[in-house]
Amino acid sequence: MKFLNLRHIALIALFPLLFSCVEKVNPEPSPNDQPGKETPETPVVSKPSAEIQQADQFAQNLLGTYYLWTKEINSDIAKLTPDTCKSPIPVVKEIRYHQGGKEVDHWTELMSDLSSMTSSVQGLGLSFGYDLMSGAISNKQGCYFLIVCYVNKGKPAEKAGLKRGDIIMTIDGNDITASNIYDAFYAENVTLGIAHLTADGYLGPVEKTVSMTADKVWEDPVLVNKTFDVGGKKVGYLAYSAFDLNSSTTLPDVFREFKSEGIEELIIDLRYNGGGYAFTECLLASMIAPSSNVAAGDVFQTEVYNSILADAWKQQNYDTNTYLSTKHVYKDSTHDIDEDVSNANPGIKKLYAIVTKGSASASEGLIVGLSPYLDITLIGQQTYGKYCAGLMMSPEDLYGTNSPYDYSKITKWGMYVMVSKFADKNGDNAAQPDGIPVQIESKDNPLDGSQLGDENETMLRAALTAAGKVYTRSSVETGRQFETELLEHSVPRGILIKTDIPQVVNNF
Repeated sequence: MKFLNLRHIALIALFPLLFSCVEKVNPEPSPNDQPGKETPETPVVSKPSAEIQQADQFAQNLLGTYYLWTKEINSDIAKLTPDTCKSPIPVVKEIRYHQGGKEVDHWTELMSDLSSMTSSVQGLGLSFGYDLMSGAISNKQGCYFLIVCYVNKGKPAEKAGLKRGDIIMTIDGNDITASNIYDAFYAENVTLGIAHLTADGYLGPVEKTVSMTADKVWEDPVLVNKTFDVGGKKVGYLAYSAFDLNSSTTLPDVFREFKSEGIEELIIDLRYNGGGYAFTECLLASMIAPSSNVAAGDVFQTEVYNSILADAWKQQNYDTNTYLSTKHVYKDSTHDIDEDVSNANPGIKKLYAIVTKGSASASEGLIVGLSPYLDITLIGQQTYGKYCAGLMMSPEDLYGTNSPYDYSKITKWGMYVMVSKFADKNGDNAAQPDGIPVQIESKDNPLDGSQLGDENETMLRAALTAAGKVYTRSSVETGRQFETELLEHSVPRGILIKTDIPQVVNNF
């Protein structure tokens, strides 16, 4: 079982809706039938295919046992009855938890290919290695432009010379519209038309084209790490875009470097971080929290589950808390992680977090869990508001090996299902319900002419100012602001994946 936080969540492969064929039969005429009068035809409605019936059963059993809001949607779970439900994927979306007509759970998803999501969350999907903002062109209805937010090291976008602030005006020679905008992420090959701002601050014409071929090399979420001297004290800066599993083995080296440089304060930039694995979140927290609390194994997060799971955990004496620790071990079929971070804690006295609406789930969980132990100042914009955690579960995860249920036709299926609400050691969660508010307002502006890690980049400048840096100019010349937003793509923002809870097989 994998507890997600997804960085852009993997493109969920939707299984095609299956519609029944209606057979018509002509019954024998009854004695009362009038000659020459047509007898009504009786439709015979076919059942869903065996694959869909198994998917229905899987969704019913999973939502009825693990789902955080099982009690609230109990009556709706019957809509997944295997004999009648022919489209379980949209039905799961329909019945996931609403309150007062408002959708509360935006994240629970049934999918016909779980592997696509797990690869994406781990930064292993086919990609060009960048993140983009989108904006509408006001004088060209239905057309958009894209702005590069960052590029990953060693990926096609970096190799092609793209950088933060580049403006994309065309895809494969065509205007960017709703029909082709996601080709910028999902196409195997793409040619982008790049423009820059004109002298008077407007979108300019295409100046050059850049061609790229997507690859499947791991995207390193450690975008930048460096140290600044601020009034005689050392302040570390880490731009981090996803809590994937691979980065749990590289982050300790970053913090050992911070420790060797003697940083006292840390700016962690989570503006593009939509979440990831709870395991990596706790490991990172254990290098930021005071070493005395880590050595003591103090509570990092508490969890609230539904009553079915709560009772099961009680019977199994399972502790639902997560603890700060110097040792972090994770093993699955593709990972064998054993990290000792006892020498990777710099002794940070103050934390600054750069956040936006793109900061979700594990990013919010990190801030929530550390808040009782550190003075934290948030710079930017209110976070996303993903205050719960999920499991990525396959039928095998759910049923075990001796289940009476047949899942032979859905071995590739799975569900990302919300299972718990996280909170700090005191049971508080500032991310619920609408995100964590900031103390210092600042807006991300990739067009300000500075790269991530440049002390004049708009949001880093705000954080360094909060840390005590004095700039010689009262303001920085920044690029024109456009109404833009992060472009959602393969992985919805708001992924927090839990991997360490025991299996409940009693019901099956």
